[in-house]
Amino acid sequence: MKPIIQCIIIVAVLLPGFAWGESLSYPQRIISLGPIITEMIYLLKADKQLIANTNYCIVPDDAKNKEKIGSMIEMNVEKIVSMQPNLVLASPLSKEKQLSMLENLGVRVRRITNPRTFSEICQLTMNMGEILGKAENARIVIETAKKNVDAILSITRNLPKKRVFMQIGIKPLHTASRDTFLNEYIEYAGGINIASLEKTGVYSREKVLKENPDVIFITTMGSAETAGEQEKETWMQYPSLKAARNKEIYVLDSYLVCSPTVDKFARTVKKIAQVLHPEIDELK
Repeated sequence: MKPIIQCIIIVAVLLPGFAWGESLSYPQRIISLGPIITEMIYLLKADKQLIANTNYCIVPDDAKNKEKIGSMIEMNVEKIVSMQPNLVLASPLSKEKQLSMLENLGVRVRRITNPRTFSEICQLTMNMGEILGKAENARIVIETAKKNVDAILSITRNLPKKRVFMQIGIKPLHTASRDTFLNEYIEYAGGINIASLEKTGVYSREKVLKENPDVIFITTMGSAETAGEQEKETWMQYPSLKAARNKEIYVLDSYLVCSPTVDKFARTVKKIAQVLHPEIDELK
């Protein structure tokens, strides 16, 4: 193989967004099919390349102004094709049948998986930076988030640990199991997750009462805004529960906690650390 041809092939493989017959550039017409994908695009300062997203993409505020192509699980395939994107970033909730339709119609689709840990969030951010031509931006936001998390960990590492239960949803009741960023929130903030040894996130109210945690955090992704406060009132009806007795039950912003970018992960760790250790000035 001639050297010049070999070089062209190597460039084609390494550059995301490259297609034969097009200029050597990153995708400039991107459609996002999920809120966390949209947030990462803005975080990496690639929002000018974003031409459309879903009805659920409302953060940051400017994301609301982008053209809408439907929901995460029911997109308008015809509209997407008519917009002539050179990349569609799909979420795990996107219907595979519709994604295949797009691919059959010549649309490039990249499937984005949900990260489970802070390390995976960082890796996904780096991957997105490389896809979008914003690798340096990705490196900076990752390094900043890691420094912020490490700064909190250096403070909380040797502090007394409160026992924590984090409630995710209501029916069924789930919690932060091991090997998840939800569990890492608690541990990095200087707490002990009472469900850290659970293999799944399925839990029960009876288990919580038996473990009797010092603090309860509630987040109710996908439920009505009042659901968290209602659940807090339910827990407060158990006088034997230490968290209820000491009024250590807190409702967290579901959007902040359950769909983290690297910067949101760092902010959530700090927020939880402030609750667990309000006496530490450095966390204020």
